[in-house]
Amino acid sequence: MEALRDPGRPGGILAAVGFRLLGEEPPPHSGRTEAVFVSLPTELGVRVDGLGDRLGAAEAFEALLSRWKEAHARQVEVTPAPVASLICALAGSADGAAPDSMLDPACGTGALLLQAAKNGATTLLGQETQADLAEITDVRLRLHGYHGVTVATGDSLLENAHAATRVGGVVCNLPFGQRDWGRSELGYDTRWTYGLPPKGEPELAWVQHALAHLDDGGRAALLMPAAAAARPSGRRIRAELVRRGTLRAVVALPSGSASTHALGTHLWVAQSRDEPSSHDVLFVDTELLSSATPGNRATGTDWEAVHTAVSAAWRRFQAGAALDPAFSSRVSVTELLDEDVDVTPARHIRTGPGDAVDLVQMDEDRSRWRQTLAGLADVLPTVREVSPVVPQALVPLEDLIRSGALRMWRGSSGREAPDGTATRVPLVSLNDGLSRTPPSRQTYATAAERIREGDVLVFAGSPQGARPADPHEYGAAAGQGITILRPERYSLDSWFLAGALTGGPGVGRSGTASGTTGRPSRLDPGRLFLPIRELDEQRRIGRAFQDITRFNETLDQVAEHGRRVARHLADALAAGLADPIDDDRQG
Repeated sequence: MEALRDPGRPGGILAAVGFRLLGEEPPPHSGRTEAVFVSLPTELGVRVDGLGDRLGAAEAFEALLSRWKEAHARQVEVTPAPVASLICALAGSADGAAPDSMLDPACGTGALLLQAAKNGATTLLGQETQADLAEITDVRLRLHGYHGVTVATGDSLLENAHAATRVGGVVCNLPFGQRDWGRSELGYDTRWTYGLPPKGEPELAWVQHALAHLDDGGRAALLMPAAAAARPSGRRIRAELVRRGTLRAVVALPSGSASTHALGTHLWVAQSRDEPSSHDVLFVDTELLSSATPGNRATGTDWEAVHTAVSAAWRRFQAGAALDPAFSSRVSVTELLDEDVDVTPARHIRTGPGDAVDLVQMDEDRSRWRQTLAGLADVLPTVREVSPVVPQALVPLEDLIRSGALRMWRGSSGREAPDGTATRVPLVSLNDGLSRTPPSRQTYATAAERIREGDVLVFAGSPQGARPADPHEYGAAAGQGITILRPERYSLDSWFLAGALTGGPGVGRSGTASGTTGRPSRLDPGRLFLPIRELDEQRRIGRAFQDITRFNETLDQVAEHGRRVARHLADALAAGLADPIDDDRQG
């Protein structure tokens, strides 16, 4: 498929594969601008048919789509599945059911519309600027059995294909940071009922576009950049959204909720409402929710906990019930309509103890933090100098593989063994491995290819990130971009292998520096070298590498705990619930 890919329409070949799995010929035209379809070579068509027979048409397309998204991760914004689930839940009714009709005006590869369909929406409308992505969304939904879908091609703001349509819900992962969204052409557009968006506020244009498509009482859930909550240029429109009771909730999502950037993201929930309102606005900060349970950030976001907490807060807010003040708050419209109209959740959630401060608990937290900090130095191993006079003997990984002391293979995505011995197992993608989050997908793999205790993982061909597999990765298969090294336990120690690759002669002579493409080369075992050590010495050095890793993890925990202690102190001081005790320090 990659060999047939058209750089101008990178998803065209995937759409053609989707039609093959549907049992349809790609249409010669479909009313979509520049919709040019490709025919599959016979050999590729046979392979696609075989994959569909083994996995089922929908699962086969999802496997290929997932792999395609990994190859184009920086070019195509994809809404992660747990984020899509939360967005659609907030756009639906109190029990999470979707309205009958749902629109996504920037649908990408269709993650939000697919989730809306799973939640019960029957009429699905989408629009996407790229014709190949529009086709992918259309084919994807029909492969899953959802045929009430209409996806148009074009810019929703400039070429609104659904201008006359009203729906019960709008969901969207908005295009971030558009420099030219068409303000000069749309100056007198009827959608700007809350005010003409400034040139630097394209997100507020998308918000009003979504609201213009809602039925009475309809709801929109939109993924927004955090900056849109506070930029001075958008103050007047934010004020109108608040004053009319349109903006109902703002949820600060965990970092990493967007696929192509690390910017902070908020989820805005808006409701079709035209009369002045005294309704409050719900604010939720999920970063406070995650920090309530200290731990290593490497384990990733517990999206199930985030979804449960945010959904519960939204239901309680709608019912007028009390909220959990640790991460949520209800703020009146009059309080929000100040000079800034800043709707950033962190500004409106009191993270302190309320009307009283527990000084004993704060002292205990600070003492515990100091003890952990003081113990950090004891975690690092003690070392002695080794004379550099004698050159260090090295052995290439290639020789270890040839001798049977080490096995190496590269991960792949969405495949099944030809002899049928493979079974369905979790798949650790490159992103999962780098962020050390539990596998989010599944694939087929034989028993010999599943990750087990003692395996060392290398990511994107860069040995500097090598590490032993985490327990939650045991039994899973490795995805594309991950190399697995399995040492023979009586010849090589895993921690010694990982540590030697991470720094030292192995890396220095690996030749894995980025080339002209800026991406790491594939791991070459012929250019990676390990120091020759007896097994007992390897294990001793490996324990030191393990101590260093534990030190780094503890350092992250200490930093997170320290920030939390400092924040509680600052909140107590700012709220007038505590006063500093004078000491002997000079000003």
